[in-house]
Amino acid sequence: MKKGKKIIIAVTSIMLVAALASGITAGCLYAFGDKIIIGKTKIKEFTTENKNFKVGIISDTQLPPTEEALKESDLYVKHLKDALTTMKNNNVDMIMFPGDIGDLGTYFAFELYQSTIDEVYGEDRPIIQTVMGNHDYWNKNASTAINHIKAFKEVMNESPWTHYVVNGYHFIGASPNNGSMSAGYKVTSKWLEKELEKASADSQGKPIFVMTHNQPKDTCYGSDEWGDSSLNDVLSKYQNVVLFGGHSHYSVLDERTIWQGDYTVIQTQSLSYIELETGKENGTIPPNADQNPMGYIMEFTDDEIQIHRISFDGSESGIERKADMLWTFDLPYENDGKYSFENRKNRNEAPVITETTGRAVVNGENVELTFTAGEDDDFVHSYKVVIDGKDEKLFFSDYYNGIENMSKSVTLSLKTDGKEHTYKIFAIDSWGAESTDCVVIKTQ
Repeated sequence: MKKGKKIIIAVTSIMLVAALASGITAGCLYAFGDKIIIGKTKIKEFTTENKNFKVGIISDTQLPPTEEALKESDLYVKHLKDALTTMKNNNVDMIMFPGDIGDLGTYFAFELYQSTIDEVYGEDRPIIQTVMGNHDYWNKNASTAINHIKAFKEVMNESPWTHYVVNGYHFIGASPNNGSMSAGYKVTSKWLEKELEKASADSQGKPIFVMTHNQPKDTCYGSDEWGDSSLNDVLSKYQNVVLFGGHSHYSVLDERTIWQGDYTVIQTQSLSYIELETGKENGTIPPNADQNPMGYIMEFTDDEIQIHRISFDGSESGIERKADMLWTFDLPYENDGKYSFENRKNRNEAPVITETTGRAVVNGENVELTFTAGEDDDFVHSYKVVIDGKDEKLFFSDYYNGIENMSKSVTLSLKTDGKEHTYKIFAIDSWGAESTDCVVIKTQ
């Protein structure tokens, strides 16, 4: 048997029900208004050839919704193909996909996702668990949630709400119940609570993996702006939950990507393009935002679970971007808070500015400030420019394209009024720690 091939040892199916179409009104169904969204759920069980197995996590392809759109650009399809090829070359046994398959929730986008998987894997697919995202409920024309769920189910041959057990580990795939950007889980959370009750009774010493599109609000990096507030009440009851979510597109190179509180949350970046937080002068979608698609390979051994951050660059095995800062969970599993923000902030060292001079060049309506990049025990996340001791401007560094690729020289562009100014530039790391020294640049 080929290495990594999956064997299904017990299969029971989830039924997805649209009440008005089927007339079913049985109990244990989860409804939104008069529409039954989620049917009664049973568990699919899998075992792999090797008990030490690997799970790939990728998200947010936002594939083109039509043939015409695909002809305009196939970049995101290429990114998906590169990611899947990396997974295959690394003998990944299972793939988790936390939603936003398409830019719009069309049959074409769903079918393109499936055909790309077929192109890479053929009939020897790994276990694949996919949930819907908010984009998968959207269309140019008005359409109900039920229609998008129906399209997903027909193309994927699976429900958007699933509960798998792989080698004894529970994986719960929880799609939102509508296309809301921030409140899509009011119905799903009721379903999720029942599935977590089942998993908890069978998961002593093991994490329970939950996959949603949004992260719970105010947990990991990006969830303050993009999180969903309807998830925490359920999840906070289960300390051994490890949740993977997409949606925000934030870079996984930032250590705030993993958060631990009452449970654990990890966000997955995107295979389409990077987006970052608001409030910086160089914008939420930075230059070359679509040049470093990333995700994870999670490796299970007898003693621990390792989470590798992988760039899907088209090479044979991908590039592991932070092997020296690998996230690990010891087994048996206990949420010991080692990845809480507080614990890691307390160990953090502020960045350093070693070269305190730079130069200013006026270029049209802008003044360009150029200086030697700051240094950090991880990386410089951003720079703060203080103008004449009063006004402050913030800029992202270029870390999101790979820390080893960061430029040694930084140029920041600001509007100029033609007057003399003194600019002081401080380096800031991802925990908000600021350099003591600064670059000082004066214009004449």
